[in-house]
Amino acid sequence: MALKGYQIQKVKGNGCEIGLHLGCQLKGRLRAIIDHFLKAVDRAYHLDFDRMKQEASAWLEKLPEEYLVEVESLAYGSGVKLERIAQWLYSERYIAGGCTGFIICLEDAAWVGRNYDHAGPGLWRSVTIIEKEARIPVVLFGQEGALFSLTGYNSRKLWVHCNRLPAWDMPDPDEKAIPSFVFVRMALESCSHIGEIEKLLQAFPRDSGMCLFVVDGKSNTYAVYECTCKGYVKRQGGKPYIAGANHYVATPVPAGFFNGDPSSVNRLNRMESLLAAMKIENPCRDLIRVLADPEVEQNLGDSGTVYANLACPAKGLYYFACNGFPAASRAAFEEVVLI
Repeated sequence: MALKGYQIQKVKGNGCEIGLHLGCQLKGRLRAIIDHFLKAVDRAYHLDFDRMKQEASAWLEKLPEEYLVEVESLAYGSGVKLERIAQWLYSERYIAGGCTGFIICLEDAAWVGRNYDHAGPGLWRSVTIIEKEARIPVVLFGQEGALFSLTGYNSRKLWVHCNRLPAWDMPDPDEKAIPSFVFVRMALESCSHIGEIEKLLQAFPRDSGMCLFVVDGKSNTYAVYECTCKGYVKRQGGKPYIAGANHYVATPVPAGFFNGDPSSVNRLNRMESLLAAMKIENPCRDLIRVLADPEVEQNLGDSGTVYANLACPAKGLYYFACNGFPAASRAAFEEVVLI
């Protein structure tokens, strides 16, 4: 399916083949993509390039072996040095809090909405389909050339995305903890239902906090988890909707811990007030209005809502908006039909 102004990439095979094929598709372009993106991140969040160069390669070595092979093969296929690709991935650690999302149940069908806030408007126009041997096929939304993402779904109608959260139980320097964007890919490739997501949370520590949204379209069930690096709390909802931003709502936090900034609280309060008051007649139209509300989406110039999604996995409906900034209000939500 052709999406206007978007890049669609599809790779399949074992880990080595996936990285190699994706790298070959981008040979001659990936270096410029990375350089452009890192400059955008620096404008928005002020990167410490010297520190990033010192730490990125050691951090990369801690990735699960199967994903490290993919990244190494991406470097080989694209002709970009592995160290530079490591810096590209590692820069995620410098990003300030953003993103807002909800899940709402309408006529026995769960819908999920997602605003992804980051640096680099216009650099998030890619849909990547990965069919890895002995894994569940996945669709990822994000940057061109990216093997990982914080937003996606799989062929089993399982939707997963996460917002950044702060955390106080950071792993030790020598501990192998999984980045949140790798966790999302791993979950989509290995899980068919929510129970398997929880087993994964129990088995693998993360290197940051996550507000994790999960919808299983097969059973039309859903869950939102507030995750620290080593633990998680499943949020309980007494309403037909549940929303989250970049601070803990259900999780007890240590005294004096910085639990997100005022923007996160304001965005969440606004989203909840809209969902509570809204009489939804047309889910696509009305729920997009929630994402596009000026007090929900963000426009900070160099950063903000770079893409948005609306999905109803039970109905097989997945929409992507990124060809405009801020994306929820300025980009068309186009239906994605790929797997």
